[in-house]
Amino acid sequence: MEKQHRYSNMLMIAAVLIGLLCSIYMCVQRYAVEERTMTIEQAMDYDAVVSMVRNDGYDVGEALEKFRQAGITSFTIYDTTLNKLTQRGDISLITRLGFQLYYPQLQIGDLSYDYYVVGQPKDKEDPYFDEIAADLKTRLGADSVSVIANSQYRILGLRGSMPALGDTNLGILSADAKAIAARGFHVILRPTNYSNVSKEQIDQFFQRAADIPDVSGIMFVGKEVLGYTPDKEQRKAMLAVTAEHMKAQGLPFYMIEAANQLQYDRQDGMYDLADLLDYQTVRIYAMSKEELEKITPEEAAMRFYISDLERNVRVNLYPLYKKPLHGMNLTETNLSYIQETSRKLKDRGYALGRASIMEGYYPNALLLAVTAAAAACGFVFVLNLFIPLSEKVNYILLALAVVGGAGGTALFHSALFLQLMAIGCAVASPTAAMLLLLDWWRKKPIDAPLGYGRVVRDGAVGLTCAVAIAMIGGLYIAAMLGNIRFFMEFDFYRGVKLTFVLPILLVAAGYLLRFPLWGRTIASPQDFAAFAKDFLNIPIKMGTLILLGMLAMVAFIFVGRSGHTAGVPVPDFEVALRRFLENAMYARPREKEFLVGHPAFFLMVAAMYRKWPQILHFLLVLAATIGVGSMVETFAHIRTPFLMSFIRGIDGWLLGLPLGIIGVCGVAFLEYITNWLGKRVKPRE
Repeated sequence: MEKQHRYSNMLMIAAVLIGLLCSIYMCVQRYAVEERTMTIEQAMDYDAVVSMVRNDGYDVGEALEKFRQAGITSFTIYDTTLNKLTQRGDISLITRLGFQLYYPQLQIGDLSYDYYVVGQPKDKEDPYFDEIAADLKTRLGADSVSVIANSQYRILGLRGSMPALGDTNLGILSADAKAIAARGFHVILRPTNYSNVSKEQIDQFFQRAADIPDVSGIMFVGKEVLGYTPDKEQRKAMLAVTAEHMKAQGLPFYMIEAANQLQYDRQDGMYDLADLLDYQTVRIYAMSKEELEKITPEEAAMRFYISDLERNVRVNLYPLYKKPLHGMNLTETNLSYIQETSRKLKDRGYALGRASIMEGYYPNALLLAVTAAAAACGFVFVLNLFIPLSEKVNYILLALAVVGGAGGTALFHSALFLQLMAIGCAVASPTAAMLLLLDWWRKKPIDAPLGYGRVVRDGAVGLTCAVAIAMIGGLYIAAMLGNIRFFMEFDFYRGVKLTFVLPILLVAAGYLLRFPLWGRTIASPQDFAAFAKDFLNIPIKMGTLILLGMLAMVAFIFVGRSGHTAGVPVPDFEVALRRFLENAMYARPREKEFLVGHPAFFLMVAAMYRKWPQILHFLLVLAATIGVGSMVETFAHIRTPFLMSFIRGIDGWLLGLPLGIIGVCGVAFLEYITNWLGKRVKPRE
């Protein structure tokens, strides 16, 4: 390499280090934001819990105290219906037979209605009747609802038909919500949207909400948020009304995580409303009842616990088991897994109460621009690892990188640009880590096989260097994507499978440029054509087919496990391993790192030092790339707190070191046994 060319490389490295300093500063800021959101709200459906504890023979007040002690802080309350109120005994719903009533003693004179709602006698307090009347008029229209004059009872006349009328969502009854608050719990309101919603209907809902104490947030029910309407112009105005009320009353938007753990269960208007609220939102983990029935309380507790740790979940919405387990009644069964989740969260340093709201954090624009420019300079450095460019070309490319990185950040203000830069870092950093180390080893004179002690020493040092270089890319990603939209997954990292596969392909290409595989390196198109011809003429043996099949299986699992789709299922033994590591370590490392990539790194060094076949060294280099690539990609999950991603990478390195050493020792032992058996057999011949 020319001396001047070394100067341009030093300039690239200096730029990367400057960007690294900016990234570290932004990651520290991000960490501070995340540390201020350490309170978890734990909620259940109030009506479902009350029904369950009554069936189990508990006093409602005493049972709710048990749930408080187990860690429940809030209860959800839904819009009521006539059927629910009738089943609870709070109202009576009667009809007429022909021109007569079933209950003529009520002395109702106006028989023009289809149904009649009968509340409490007028000489008794009725906390529901007035709100029921207002809700029915709002939902059905004033022409279909009327208060019937009666000297003894509170009575409403209704026009409509069953069964739809009985299941019509009315509103949230403030008396029920106040009863929850009076017992010391927070209230989570779960309203449904109105048909052809109007400002008056939205105002009416929030007027009632304002009268309820200790409301912690709103979680909408159904396919739409409150205020959504198909008409685009009206929709904007109605959602703005909803947002204004929520801001005025300090009510965050509680959003349920999607089943694939990516973004949220889709509701029309939800993202527009979140934007209007300046992302004053909370992520909720709500396991389905069907899923809960398939797993043990211990596993259910772990799923809620891990969701809080790894995905910025700040509300646990617990479903109820339908059948009792382990000799307990139903109430005890459900208390058991809630208690276990609460214990784990408290041991980890979380508080239980009203959910923490992530502040609307965005990194400093200047630091972000410098980091993006430095990342682009790093891409030029990686390009030189494949095609060493002249000094003049490098300076031109560096100038373009600075302008493109910094200018793109300043001009576009878009998540797409940051995502592209992050993908570049996720691909470039593991590629650079592997190729730089391969270059270092290529220059070492290895004329004879070296001892396994050297393999262990240099493998440990080399893996540490690879992890450190790759970590730079992870820090860049964590800094550039570290803002509220990525924290809460309104934007998210795309191209996960691409960033798993592309570093392997690039390292493979870099390897073929450096090392002779089947007696030749590839330095020109003609070399590649000759290599391809030799490759296609390789005799295929059964052992080769088996090896290729195993590699294909590994590749299928490797790519299939990445991303947010269902992918390749996780076997039970691996789930058990994951749970053990989650309980034993601060952050569970990825199996691709400590079980595959990092041990393969040690064996890669052994292949070089012990003069194993070149093809085996090549395959081990690719396997080692999996580990460092996976570690970088971990930082792309921005919903995971920065400290957890960082320690996850460190844990993978620390666990991979001894496993790699054990792997080398195992190979050394097998080699010793093989040689010993060979010496014993030779004299007999």
